[in-house]
Amino acid sequence: MTITIALRKAYLGPPSFPWDRFDARLMLEKLRNRRLVFVGDSVGRNQWESLLCMLATAVPDNSSIYEVNGNPITKHRGFLAFMFKDYNCTLEYYRAPFLIVQGRPPAGAPKEVKLTLRVDTLDWTSPKWKDADVLVLNSGHWWNHEKTIRG
Repeated sequence: MTITIALRKAYLGPPSFPWDRFDARLMLEKLRNRRLVFVGDSVGRNQWESLLCMLATAVPDNSSIYEVNGNPITKHRGFLAFMFKDYNCTLEYYRAPFLIVQGRPPAGAPKEVKLTLRVDTLDWTSPKWKDADVLVLNSGHWWNHEKTIRG
């Protein structure tokens, strides 16, 4: 018995469970005329990039996949939106590590306070998430004592 079969039996259910491979063409069909939006940190960015690559395998003409603002897919601080022209769908990523506004400390705050987190205000990119058909949020990587204390 291979390790894969053993793991499937032990953790993922009986062998009769339908283990279909990812079907990029089927997913693109389901995303036709829709927006799939990822918002969050580098973990979400990696998930977005992986899905972008997997979906691209189903498109024979890669020139029909493009970043709507002409931006290269590089590490940056903003957002990217890739259009799959044949399906009229976009796969978008917005960098917002906390999902909320990070701001300057209020007047009179101790010197150690470098920034504040406004839990009552969504990130400045949030209006762009509006009307997303599917919204994937990720910020857990940032909500730990070390990162929120140090800023």
